[in-house]
Parts: sequence; structure tokens; C-alpha cells
Amino acid sequence: MITCTAADDPGLFLEIIRRQVEQGHHVAGWFSYEFGYLLEPVLGHPPGSVDQIVAEFGVYGPPVVFDHRTGSVSGSLPQLKRQNGEKGQTYTLEGMRLNLSQAEYETNVSRIKEYIAAGDTYQVNYTMKLLFEFTGSDGALYQSLRRNQSVSFGAMIKTGQRRILSFSPELFFKKIGDRCLVRPMKGTSPRGRDLGDDQRISRSLAQDPKNRSENVMIVDLLRNDLGRLCQMGSVQVDSLFDVESYETLLQMTSTISGSLRPDIKWPEIFRALFPCGSVTGAPKIRTMEIIRELEGEARGVYTGGIGFIGPDGNAVFNVPIRTVSLQGNHGEMGIGSGIVAESDPIHEWEECWLKGGFLLNPVPDFQLIETMLCRPRAGIWLLDEHLDRLRSSAKYWGFSLAEAAIGKTLAEVPPKTDGVDPLESCFKVRLLVSKDGRFEIKMTPCPHPVLSVEDAPAAIVPGKVAYATSKIHSSDPYLYHKTTRRTLYNEERNAAVDRGCFDVLFTNERGEVTEGSICNLFVRKDGLWLTPSRECGLLGGVLRDFLLKNGMPGSAHPPLREAVLTRADLDQAEAIYLGNSVRGLVRVELESKTDESV
Repeated sequence: MITCTAADDPGLFLEIIRRQVEQGHHVAGWFSYEFGYLLEPVLGHPPGSVDQIVAEFGVYGPPVVFDHRTGSVSGSLPQLKRQNGEKGQTYTLEGMRLNLSQAEYETNVSRIKEYIAAGDTYQVNYTMKLLFEFTGSDGALYQSLRRNQSVSFGAMIKTGQRRILSFSPELFFKKIGDRCLVRPMKGTSPRGRDLGDDQRISRSLAQDPKNRSENVMIVDLLRNDLGRLCQMGSVQVDSLFDVESYETLLQMTSTISGSLRPDIKWPEIFRALFPCGSVTGAPKIRTMEIIRELEGEARGVYTGGIGFIGPDGNAVFNVPIRTVSLQGNHGEMGIGSGIVAESDPIHEWEECWLKGGFLLNPVPDFQLIETMLCRPRAGIWLLDEHLDRLRSSAKYWGFSLAEAAIGKTLAEVPPKTDGVDPLESCFKVRLLVSKDGRFEIKMTPCPHPVLSVEDAPAAIVPGKVAYATSKIHSSDPYLYHKTTRRTLYNEERNAAVDRGCFDVLFTNERGEVTEGSICNLFVRKDGLWLTPSRECGLLGGVLRDFLLKNGMPGSAHPPLREAVLTRADLDQAEAIYLGNSVRGLVRVELESKTDESV
């Protein structure tokens, strides 16, 4: 390993890396943010001890490359110890806390705004740390968090007692031949509940004055940094204000590139670019002085750089945000935001918590579901609509989707089933899709659905339906997608079925009726057919969408309209139906009317 401490000569360290690359080796490793102090003598000694390691690189032969899309591996795997994905390994995170209070944070943000008003700086990337105690398997932690972060620039590094788990979406720089590209990330927003919501929020983020101001300042800074390395006139802004979607948030990026001068070597590249301007602010040197004053301690690998250089001179480095550092049982993760003149301290505090959400609130594994009806001699009903919904949810949640393989398998249904004539029977087709693209399809015979809302014969007693004891919240994005995260719905339905009910109805935080556990709700009131609005917090069922477009069954096809419905509306309804694309429409009545005191 090649290491550099805070007391070492950074120029000599970079020169050693250059020689190793020119001798035909690959080098890979990390720089801490504090390595930047060593590159700028005016900044003085970095925070922390003189013997702290500020950069650490290994020298390697040809790498092993795994293609996630094809599952293929290039390169040999000598003495590979397969741990089967850390199967059975666990971990715990305890004592989660920040290294400063909200009051201290807001005071420092106000101080930054004073510096901005005085003309010392235009923007400061101010950060803090989440601290915690860690026990268990670092591999299990990495895999758990990696499932929640579909990023392009992740890394896991183990050197002695130090473990670095990076889930960074941000590219620091990429060098291919003489071309150098940087993609700073500035501008953050929470995600919406579905793709349509995300698109609306993305447009708003890209037009937001505060976020555009942050982004443009850093673009200008990095254009200048690249200009110190590139041929005259070659630096260009390839794109501005692109919005990228990740599991928990939306981020805005811009891309700048240029052609390096022939005389530029690796030491010059790092001296010009490091640390990335997106994690300092502008102007860089004065802003780093302000950061040192207000943050008061070393950032470590957070906001430094992780990457590799090949013997061909090509390289990729990330900006280590969303990055966990483990040392023994101590763990930390930096979080921060860009402070400009327009910044609101409370909003910035909330943005920091949003960025730390993937560690604080990891998402359990789940699968996407589509449940479809295969009709005798007619195939799967509303297949295109089911696949459209699946495609939309897969894109929203970052799932791989093997559309061709799924389509081929579905084309082979119904199966030949012992004792069941596939030409005379209906089948329920249940498709489950995992995040990595694996899928399974199960088929079971089912009754022919009823698609009628004519008055039921007197001998047919409507099913009973009860209200759930738990409320849902319309802001929960899982309500808008069909997934295996159904614990609440299953528990409430089982309790209702045990009382002899067909299903259970849910209400949201405002008391609005939303849907059943397995069906959408359709109500006839004052001669009109109504279904709860999706804004209330419910799944857009395929049958529901079909009826909204085509009208309810019947000779006149009366229109179906979205509406906000309350329990009182259902008390006064002339008819209540629950339905989905497999069961059809089922007439129900309330187990009991709403108490006037509710």
C-alpha cells in the first residue's frame, strides 16, 4: 500500500502514483478531504493529528470486472473465497447521533450568510457528521445499504481496521484518453410518490432559483479548474440542470468537459481539481478556510475522492458522499448542503436529514407484483395495462426488468394443469419481480369474474365490508405501487375475514376512504358512479383505470368519476362495489354504519 499522512509531501505521493501507472500497474484507493490542505500550503495544516492518513492506494495487476447486466466476469479469480452474499451475517447500528445540535447548525449557517454578505464567499458546502456504534458484518451492512442505493460510483474498501462503504451517486472526474469530464451534483429534492410526481418535482427543481444558483456557481468553478489543465477553447458545458432520480431523493447535476494538454500528468490533475468544488464552494481557497473554522474537525474520506487509474491512463473517481466510514466499532457518515445567500437554515437542516435517510431508514427488501386474469381462449385480460404499470413502478423504484423474458413466459399461459381444462377455465397469474430483475410466475385456477353492476337477485347476499382500525397516510409512496410490502393490509384483512367480512376498507389521515386491501372501491351515490381519488393514497388498479376510461358495465356505460369520499358518503350510497381485474366487481355492504360521533 502507498500511504500519505498529514506530515508527508503530497507531491512525492502523487509522483509515486504516476510512476506506478506508467510502469503498467493499476492503482486504486482513496483521498480524504484533508489531502486538499496539503495541496494548498496557504491553508496550513489540516485539522487532526499529523500522523492521520489522508490518502491510501494499492498497486494491482489486471482487475476482475463483473458485468451486472450480463452476469459475466472478465479476469481470473485466484483464491476467491465466496461468502455467499454474507448469508446469515447481521449487523447493528446503535447510538445514532449528530456531532452538533440544530441550534449550533443554524448559528453556523447564519455565520456563513454573513461571510457571503461580506463578499468572502458565494457558497459554502457546510457539513456535519452522523455518529454511531457498529457491530457485526460490514459486508452485510454494505449489501443492505447497496440495495437502497442504485448508484454508479459505489465502492467498498478494507484496509486494516479501516472500512469504507461508499454509495456515492456523484462523479468527481472521468479521464478517457485526453478527455476529462466532471459532473458536479448541486440541487436536492425529496422524491414524489410515482413517476408522474417525480417528473413534476424534477421540472420544479431544475427551475428553482436557489438550486440553480448553487449549481451554476460550482459549474463556473469547475470550468476554471478544468481550464488550468485543458487546451485553450476546449472546455465546454455539455449539459446544465439535469435531474437524476435515486431511491430517496432527486439530485441535479451538470456536466463539463475538456481536452487535456499533452504535458499534463496526474500530479497536475489532482492539484487543479482536488477537492471537488461541489463539496467546498466558491471561491475554493477562501471557502475552505471558512469550512475549517466552522466545522472544526476532519471530514475524512467524506467529500474526498475514491477511484482508480489504469495503465492506459484512463481513470474514474467519485466524490465520496453517502459514504460510511468504520473504524473498529465506531462509525460515521458525513452529510451536508450548499449554503448560499438565499438559504433557509431550517430547510438546509431538513435537506441534510433527507440525504442521510438511506442510512437512518433503510428500505427492507420487497418485490413488485402484478396479478392478472387469464381467460379461456382469450389470454391475459388487460395485459398491456398490467405491464405498463409494472414498467412504471420498476423505473420508479430502480428495479431491473427483464421485459422480453417476462413477455415470453406470459405468452405460454395458461399451462396444462391436471384436472383443469385451460380452454374452459380462468387462471389467476401472479408475477413477482425482484430488484435484480429475477422474476417468478405462479398460476392457479380461479372463478370467472363478474363484471356487472345490475341489481343483484334477491337470493344473492352482498358481502360485508369493515373499516380498518389503522389509518394509512397519503404521503406513503408504497400505497401507489403494487408490492409485497402489505403487512398492514394483510393483518387488517385477516381480522375482518375472521369476522365473516369479504374485505376491509382503509381511510387516510384526513378521514377519506381510500381502497380495500385487495380491491378498489366503487360507489353509486345520487345516481353517480364514484371512486376515490388517487390523491387520497391508493393503488391505481388496472380495472379501476379501465372503468375510468370506458365507463361502468351496463347498457349505457355510465361514467366513473374520481372523488374524495368519506364514511358518511358510503353510509348514504345506493350501492358499494369492490373490484379488481381478477375478481371483477363484488357487491358489498358496510358491516355497520358510521357512528354519528365519529
